[in-house]
Amino acid sequence: GEVPFVDTMEVSLDNPHTVHIKVYEKGMLGYLYINSIGQNAYFDKDGFVVEISSEIIPGVTKINGLSVQTAELYKKLSIGENSKLLRTLLSVTQLLKKYERVPEVILIQNSNVYLSYGAIQVNLGSGTDLNEKILRMDQILLQLDGMSGMLHLETWSETNTDIYFRNGELVEIPNDVQTVPTQD
Repeated sequence: GEVPFVDTMEVSLDNPHTVHIKVYEKGMLGYLYINSIGQNAYFDKDGFVVEISSEIIPGVTKINGLSVQTAELYKKLSIGENSKLLRTLLSVTQLLKKYERVPEVILIQNSNVYLSYGAIQVNLGSGTDLNEKILRMDQILLQLDGMSGMLHLETWSETNTDIYFRNGELVEIPNDVQTVPTQD
């Protein structure tokens, strides 16, 4: 059977008496603070909870704006009835890791995905054309060094290629998890 927290395993036989087994755990893509248990739930690329801890693990993105009632180790995150929101979140976190543009915080608010890179925030919109938006964001962020404001990619599509930056415009990112409507 499949073990939820294991990515791959390598087994080798060195001699008749020695077997080497290497187990590679799935990487953590993000974490949510779960109010009901007072701990952080860290999840992998498939949405499985791989760690529950009160500790903050450096280099793992904080996810804000989702209401999750509980989390169980090695079980899939439960975001109510909104499976589309979970798919969007997993797609965003995987793409950001792939392009090595992991933000400090991902905020889900009114079905929009916001990324926070210090004084620069990015509005990706509702989760369409994510790969293309993140590719463009990657190129633009280098030019925004030292600035503060919002990079708007939410309306970008193949037919509407408008991207704009508003200096000084920022969305408040709450410290705790906020409720998101669970509509599909």
